[in-house]
Amino acid sequence: MKKLEFEFSSCLTFSTSVTDHAFLLRCLPRLAAGQELVSHDVLISGGKLPMESLAKGRDSFGNTTIAGWMAEEHDSLSYAVSGVVLRDDQKKDREECSPCYRYDSSMTKPSPEMKEFAHQLGLKGGPLEDAELIADAVHAWFSYAPGTTDVNTTAAEAFQSKSGVCQDYAHVFISLARMAGIPARYVCGLPKGEGATHAWAEVWQDGIWYGYDPTRACHADEGYIVLAVGRDYGDCPTERGVFKGNAFQMQQSFMQVMEG
Repeated sequence: MKKLEFEFSSCLTFSTSVTDHAFLLRCLPRLAAGQELVSHDVLISGGKLPMESLAKGRDSFGNTTIAGWMAEEHDSLSYAVSGVVLRDDQKKDREECSPCYRYDSSMTKPSPEMKEFAHQLGLKGGPLEDAELIADAVHAWFSYAPGTTDVNTTAAEAFQSKSGVCQDYAHVFISLARMAGIPARYVCGLPKGEGATHAWAEVWQDGIWYGYDPTRACHADEGYIVLAVGRDYGDCPTERGVFKGNAFQMQQSFMQVMEG
């Protein structure tokens, strides 16, 4: 078991003022066996939106959500979360796997080149052994290159370019795993250390989800805090919203996780 102290903040800045801004955040650690949120504080837009004015809930994938609305004119939206999480992989419960994690999603559809790549891997071990081989192969295939892809880049596009960031590594891993008959899901969260949010993947075997981080070529263990899961990035971004106004947005985020 590990006790992890975390901080996560993000600020969206708009090029011009906007109004009627409805937003949905997935910035709190996911409530699940093996991950206990001991304490937390949330501050949204400098305290202008108190928690009692927000709606806390869960989405269809079981992720914790915070929904809110800023009616007045504004040119930024910020939030900051901090707290303590207990991670213990020995406490994971067995659970059924949703069929949606067995099939292609919009961002993980494989290209013919990916299908050939999967064939050449020669996978023939058990699901966990094959998942590790896939993670190593994806790590070797890619060059980590921020700015070469964006949040809309699909697995096929990233695979062709052979460059990208953690989201792309995770999407390609998931696509290859599903082709091999291994249920897999996308994970967004906070790894031990500091910097930006991170993405990895989990595969399902005999009722348990096991984490693999193809970007770092390692297992996603008790040093990782899960914020949200889904079929791919499109199911679980840390924030999503709509507003009135002709503006584009820029984002700056920072996270830090320390073992307590």
